[in-house]
Amino acid sequence: MPSLQNSSASLPPETQSGEADSLIAEFVKKLTESRRPRVVDPVTGAVSEEPVVIDGPGSFECREGAHIVVENGSRESTEALVGIVLSSSLALGGKPVRCSGVVPGVTMSASTGLFKLHDGETWDGVLDGMWKAIRPKLVDWLTMPSPSAGLTIGLNFGVEFEFGWDGPYRIDEGAMQIDVRHDPAFAAAYYRRRRQHPLVERAATPEEVSQAHAATISRLLIDALEKCRRTWEPLYARLPVPIRYRVTGALPAWQTLWQQMDGPSRESLMTALKTQPIPELVRQFADSVVSALPQVQSAWPPGELRLVASQSAVWQAFEVRNGVFYEPTPALHRLLDASFVADDVPVGMLKLPAETLCIIPEPSSWNRPNGIEVIALFKGEQSISFATWSHPADEGEEAVADLLNLSLSAPDKTIQALLEDVFRASTSGDENLMQHWRGALDYAIKMLLYLTVREAHVVHDRAYTDAPRNFSGLGKRKRAERLAEIGQLYDRHIVGPAILDAGLTHGLPADDGHREVRGHWRRPHFKMQPHGPNASLRKLVFIGPTIVRPDRLGL
Repeated sequence: MPSLQNSSASLPPETQSGEADSLIAEFVKKLTESRRPRVVDPVTGAVSEEPVVIDGPGSFECREGAHIVVENGSRESTEALVGIVLSSSLALGGKPVRCSGVVPGVTMSASTGLFKLHDGETWDGVLDGMWKAIRPKLVDWLTMPSPSAGLTIGLNFGVEFEFGWDGPYRIDEGAMQIDVRHDPAFAAAYYRRRRQHPLVERAATPEEVSQAHAATISRLLIDALEKCRRTWEPLYARLPVPIRYRVTGALPAWQTLWQQMDGPSRESLMTALKTQPIPELVRQFADSVVSALPQVQSAWPPGELRLVASQSAVWQAFEVRNGVFYEPTPALHRLLDASFVADDVPVGMLKLPAETLCIIPEPSSWNRPNGIEVIALFKGEQSISFATWSHPADEGEEAVADLLNLSLSAPDKTIQALLEDVFRASTSGDENLMQHWRGALDYAIKMLLYLTVREAHVVHDRAYTDAPRNFSGLGKRKRAERLAEIGQLYDRHIVGPAILDAGLTHGLPADDGHREVRGHWRRPHFKMQPHGPNASLRKLVFIGPTIVRPDRLGL
């Protein structure tokens, strides 16, 4: 979108009530009224009732040299008239279009020059941006006690505006002429109040308000999606996935969008983000975004819009549900990687420390084949939704997001039986995907079980919340750099010991090897241990690496 080359201070907007039925708004805002301007043929002088449709590129019906007469200009806002002139110029290849009576006594000319719409832009949005760029200077000029005869404003891409008072200032003929006629009484009233109300404005129709709101929502939606795309950039690869959405501004962009939505729509979206199972939420959210932005879908690579929308839905839900981070220490990561869950541990032993959490495995494992960057868990009434970001062994360096819903309706069923049911019911037939979920669920479940045992070691690290933000004495640049550094921090629960005993470390397999147990070591594992009267009760315990027959180790 063109930007103002020379900055100027904005003035408070002036308002004036007026008729809702607007001829120019019909062109620019696609209203349904059927009024038409008179078109005067420049050669024969014949008057035609043929409509001139000006609502953006691709739907313009006029010709160079045409003369359009607009009666009763008091019913047309200055903004709408400027929009019709710009639309005319764009349709004529950027040639200047002249308009007399843009306000009583003022003639203007505008040319769009070399301006072209970029991917994802809408013409209505561009018009709004151009108007906001020129409005302050136009108001300043019109309200001067003794204004200069003319005003010239230039924007980027060769977009130019020229305004002049009739009589002392002459504007050259354009490729097309628009004459706005004003009733003498209205013109006289305008001259008297020009200093207080320099622009002709009118109350927007309900349809215009609705269209303007829809354009704002569309613009904010595109902005949020573009910032979500940035999370894929290598610059942020070392950060956990959900933190990338904050650092790139994606989450703040979504929050801005939420605030601009009307009450019922916002309430409906918030309810879905807070309560819906994640696979269902992601599907519905992606469908809504794709249908709302057909122009973006055609401009982006196939499937990318749906992918970006799907991934963003996960982290919007994580934000709305106040998700927390759990991160194993490198020592616990190795311990969990080597451990297993005994066949007798029931699903009822899975206790989430929070309704919504994100497990971040040890960072050195992220980029390995089948490495998992994050495992997000969302607790429902009778299920847990899982979302993972991983690096499949056969799909290059790009991370892949996957979703799964795990039922908790049978708490007495063993975890092993539940996982077997999940994979038996799978219809994908993708062995790599099933292998991925075996690894992801195995890791997440072991983390949850570890948090359940009494001796679990957890430290709440509040690096982001407690970071000092008082930078007295720092310059603007240094302050911005420091705030950017703080933005990459995050609060987390660090789980597990900092180091393992040397003997235990010796008994664990290496990260990059297979998981075969060494001959004289028993793998760490979770099991149900009998206790209580006559060993009639069961409790979950974690058994660390254990030496079997130490007398035979030969140490």
